[in-house]
Amino acid sequence: MNSIATLDLNTAKGRFGVAYAKSIFSQAAVGFNETAPDEDAIAVDGSLEFAVAAARIQIKCSSQFKILGRGATWDSELHWRDSWSASAVPVYFVLVILDYKDPLDWIQHHDAGTDHRAAAFWVRVNGAGAPTDKIVVPKKQRLTAATLEVWEREVKSCFTPLAP
Repeated sequence: MNSIATLDLNTAKGRFGVAYAKSIFSQAAVGFNETAPDEDAIAVDGSLEFAVAAARIQIKCSSQFKILGRGATWDSELHWRDSWSASAVPVYFVLVILDYKDPLDWIQHHDAGTDHRAAAFWVRVNGAGAPTDKIVVPKKQRLTAATLEVWEREVKSCFTPLAP
């Protein structure tokens, strides 16, 4: 880390992960309400605000994986799983992957703009197929603005009356 840093590396990664996900949410023009520090009792970092209702989001950021590949596995904690399973709306686990360990390499600035050297992937962690002690995040599920259309449909389906 450089001499002006006030965050340790893990905290910097956590903040970068949330900022990266928020940039995608902003691209889709969907609001995100971040959970205040020390108030994440339900194991989510925030709520994605769709018109019908919110989806809950847990975001992790890591440089231990590579962007390329088929998937990544993250350890989950029992209290996370208990909180997620109690949610009546979808809960998504987002993994932001940085191919570089040095924070100065996470963002590249050049004449044509600024590029984030990261990618995010997601998996739903409540409902059918909820995780056990391992969360498997398939890399075919890349987080993009189009992903939010899928998530909004899943949120809406929570309020669709069941057929008799």
